[in-house]
Formats: sequence, C-alpha cells, structure tokens
Amino acid sequence: MGRYVYWSDRAVQQVAEENGIELTGLRTWTFGLSFFGLQGGIGPQQRVTRNRLEEARRIENHLGTAATESLGQEPPACYVKGVGKVEFAEFAGWHTRDALVMHARLRSVHGERVDLCLFGSKDNLRGFGPSDGFADGWTSSAAPAIEELLRTRGRQNTSQWDDPQSRSVEALKIALDQGFSGTTDHTDHPETRGFTIGHAGHCEFVAEIYTDVVLDPARWNLEGGSAGAERIMVGRPMWIRTMAPAAVVRYSELRNGPGWSRRRWLRPLYSLRRRTQTEIAAPEVASVALETAEGGSLDPARRRRFSRTQD
Repeated sequence: MGRYVYWSDRAVQQVAEENGIELTGLRTWTFGLSFFGLQGGIGPQQRVTRNRLEEARRIENHLGTAATESLGQEPPACYVKGVGKVEFAEFAGWHTRDALVMHARLRSVHGERVDLCLFGSKDNLRGFGPSDGFADGWTSSAAPAIEELLRTRGRQNTSQWDDPQSRSVEALKIALDQGFSGTTDHTDHPETRGFTIGHAGHCEFVAEIYTDVVLDPARWNLEGGSAGAERIMVGRPMWIRTMAPAAVVRYSELRNGPGWSRRRWLRPLYSLRRRTQTEIAAPEVASVALETAEGGSLDPARRRRFSRTQD
C-alpha cells in the first residue's frame, strides 16, 4: 500500500491540458428501472473516490520516453521520473509564502551524479504539519532568481546569476544549505538546519524540468552537500509517492522526540520558547555576495562558504 506525500493538482492538470491527456478515461453509464410506474433512466456513473493512480498512469503512458528515467540522455530533459529518497524543506523566498523545496540525488546509467531540485507548494504536501519546520539560519539572496525561474518555467533570467549553470548552483545551495548555521555541523543531519521538514524513502516521482545543466568541473569548487555535483535539474514535481509509508521521517520528532506529534496543544508555546522566527527582508539591489536574513555580520569562514566569488 503506497501513499502520495506530494500531489500537485495544478501541475497535473496543466500538463494534461497542454498535452491532450484525458485523465478520467471513458465515461461509464448506469441503467435503472423502477417497477412502480414502469419508469426507467440512464445516466453517468458517479465516481465514489478519485483514482490518482489511474491519472498518474495515464500521464506516464502519454509522456512515454519524454519522461527520462535512465538520465543517460544529453540535457535538457523535459520530464524525469525516478525512485529514491526525497527531502522536504520550506523555501524561504522573498515574495513566495508557503513554498516548498524538495531534493533527490540520483545516478544516471553512466554513473553521473544528478541533483534534482524541485519547488512547489506546501499545500500539496501530505503527512506533515505547520509546526514541522522552523525558520532559522542562512537564507539565499538568490531566492528572487529562483522564483523568476519557476514563474517563467525557465524561459527568462534577469538576475545577476545570468547563466544557466550559476543559477542552477544557487538552486542546489538552497536545497542543501538553506538554514545553515555556522555553529553546528549539519553533515548527514538535515534536521538540525532551519526550514527542514522531513524526508520520505522509497519514493516514485515524476517531475517537469525547467532547466537542466551539466557543470563545468573547472569552473566550480563547491563545498558541503553541493560538493561533487555534476548535473543539476530544476523544476516542479507533479507527484511523489512512497511505497513504504513507514519510511516517512518527520524532523520535528527527531528534534523534539516522538511525543511531539501527540502534544499538539503545546507546539505553539514550545516553538515560541525554543526558536526565534526569522523575518526575511526584501533583497538589496546589485548585491554581489549572498546575504543572509539574520541580523549581524557573518564570520569569515561562513562568508567564504556562501560567497559567489569562491564558486
């Protein structure tokens, strides 16, 4: 028994309409006859439950080889499907609220590392609550550039990260380093970073890709979770389905213990006492280095880690 942890009606409907895909299939009919008064009738059968599995199957069948799974083709890919672990975090954008960033790390048939950075709405996420994340730590000044990428579906770029590689690298940094704190070692512990929500294992997913780049190894010297990145895809998910619901991990339980999910009435008080919510100001014009939403100055090591000049 599987479970959809993310389903975007908007993305599914848009892809179906743009590609002429019928999601509901042929209409079935019912026939009724009443012996009292010899009355009969015929009409469409009412659907009791929505069959998302059938909708997903119809889209996958129609996309066919356009939804690459082997990742062995040269960029750009239009759609991608795969299986793996997906991490979820809030996207601390400048103008976007209740946004989500998802990350999955894949391997192509040639052994190439592929980082999949997907952005969507928190309303489409299932199994997590509003208190699963907390706003704290580093946020990227490249957020408006990523918002423009998503809004224009990769067709426009007016930001200072004016080439596909640099903008894709910024999207990867948001997915892997957002919420970073220089006082904590977050390696293999994403639950300690701000904005992170949880992850789900054994996921099947299909996503629409807006930009797909292979990094020039001589150009980039990435650190942290981004180190070793070779190919970056940025887009939006249509759905993410886990075949093992027990593989869904909520970081709030790792941070606060399993009893956190039962003490619902204490969550707002506990959050106020433990975490200081970060307010995100509007980005400064003509900013060269990545800035944070926190007050005060950065220490030199952290500034080097998130400066554009080092990349």
